[in-house]
Amino acid sequence: MKSGQNWDAAKTRKFQRRLLRWYEAHRRALPWRHNPTPYRVWISEIMLQQTQASTVVPYYDRFLKRFQDMKSLARASEQEILELWSGLGYYSRARNIHKAAKLIIKEHGGVFPSEIKTIRSLPGVGRYTAGAICSLAFNKPEPVVDGNVRRVLCRLNGIKGYVPESRYWSQMSALLPRGEASSFNQAVMELGAMVCAPLKPLCPHCPIRDFCRAQKLGIQSASPAVRKKQVSERLQLVTLVLQQHDRILLSLLDESSFIPGKWGLPFRIMQGGESAQEAAAALCKKVLGRAIPLAHCAQVSHSISRYRMVIFGFCGNVDFNFPPMQRARSYRWMQPLSNKGPITSSLFHKVLQKHRVLRQWAE
Repeated sequence: MKSGQNWDAAKTRKFQRRLLRWYEAHRRALPWRHNPTPYRVWISEIMLQQTQASTVVPYYDRFLKRFQDMKSLARASEQEILELWSGLGYYSRARNIHKAAKLIIKEHGGVFPSEIKTIRSLPGVGRYTAGAICSLAFNKPEPVVDGNVRRVLCRLNGIKGYVPESRYWSQMSALLPRGEASSFNQAVMELGAMVCAPLKPLCPHCPIRDFCRAQKLGIQSASPAVRKKQVSERLQLVTLVLQQHDRILLSLLDESSFIPGKWGLPFRIMQGGESAQEAAAALCKKVLGRAIPLAHCAQVSHSISRYRMVIFGFCGNVDFNFPPMQRARSYRWMQPLSNKGPITSSLFHKVLQKHRVLRQWAE
């Protein structure tokens, strides 16, 4: 990447002014842009990782309404946080937010650190997120580089193919206007999201098309080399809806489980060649210690991170005392709740919604 670095000061400043004026006039009214405190910027940037802004907005609003500051977030249980995160995916992000909040309370007196090195040491914070927090919240001259920024820079320089990551960061550093890092970084990202799109860039509407080598060379497809997509792992699961009067049985989820939350329906991954009925019967015997009649009551699809799943739900009635004393910590009977219950994952809610008697559990 050379063109941006070879501009003289006058051309660089003209480019900066053009882009900043466009951003001021056309930026989206996203909630984290209002009152961009370090806490609000941090939460938004973690949520925006691997997730589109339009998807994040309602989750962000609910999260900030419940956890208005670092103290309330640090004091919350992981279960509460995962309940509000449910549906966003990549649940390690939510767990890292919780860990970081506790660390900031303990080591920084609840004040979000302003030094990039310290910010990068927080759980779940990498180079991009640290740069975003420093520039957007503290207006420090730190660059940011995400997919949108890479695409804008590649087209600006007329490059199609691989570019070392360090070059993106060095060019963004060179282009940052003094005292306006926050607006400039957001302007480049906004341009990539709204105008300099991956497949059909809106070049006639681009405020910096006069500076764009790809436009001059007629290579609008110029863009960074695309990383190979992570291969999705396809799974088949069975889950049990075990009833006793007006209660259903919940199982304590393993902390290492890819399904979020503390409690859920008993489930297991099906093995190759195993039918759903066979897997459900084996799971039932493992959970209850004996077999009971089971009926197929649901089939749903669900995705969590890289997992693409088909879930088969089986219902049954338990007419004996369960769980025994030695297993009471792992299982519990719960009555339907009108609002929030102990079940966090929308996977289990989908199964319950398929059963007309149990819909009240999933509302």
